[in-house]
Amino acid sequence: MNTIKFLLVLAALTVSVNTASAITLVSTGDAGYYNDSLGTLLNNTNGGDTASGYFPTGNDSNVTFPIAPDLSSVSAILGDWLANPLSLNSNWSYETSIPNNWAVGTEVAVMYRFDTLSATNVVAQFGVDNGIFAWLDGNYLGGARAAGSYSLGEYVFNIGNLNSGTHFLQLLLEDHGGSNGYAVQITADQYTAAPVPEPATLSLLGFGMAGLLFKRNKKTA
Repeated sequence: MNTIKFLLVLAALTVSVNTASAITLVSTGDAGYYNDSLGTLLNNTNGGDTASGYFPTGNDSNVTFPIAPDLSSVSAILGDWLANPLSLNSNWSYETSIPNNWAVGTEVAVMYRFDTLSATNVVAQFGVDNGIFAWLDGNYLGGARAAGSYSLGEYVFNIGNLNSGTHFLQLLLEDHGGSNGYAVQITADQYTAAPVPEPATLSLLGFGMAGLLFKRNKKTA
């Protein structure tokens, strides 16, 4: 086992011990936002024709990417997904189950949304054949590629604590081989979901607003 693979496996074992009683926020097949319109447009970009490049067409070398890839060649397809994920373009869809495989030789983008009052020690672990790039609220977390098939725990991102509000975990899944696959588990030690107004509450709010408008119109009549 090579050094990179060993470290990744060791990190996964550490995560599994520390999060044995953690709350599972996302697991493979859970709902999220999905964009499979990238096709092969990223292939051989960002130095992808070399062993250490970002998007090679047939190389499984183990490598990490401390600097985010240049996605300008697919900016029209992805839209402003990193800076403004609440306004996605028509290439994105909300899937009730994120596919765990996609067209071989292509790349896809995935997003998970978290509306929370608080979350502690959030850890995201993945298995991807062949590689992954990750952002949190548009801030690059890192990326890597590893040889072999996919297994949960190949790639681990220690996200830490999430402040109250809406957060997005944004992923680019890389494939350039004869097969692919995807697995995910995102956990937190503690997680408090943001409350969603119930229909009755929304109705009362609507009546209240209508009353204010009526009172204002009557006063100005």
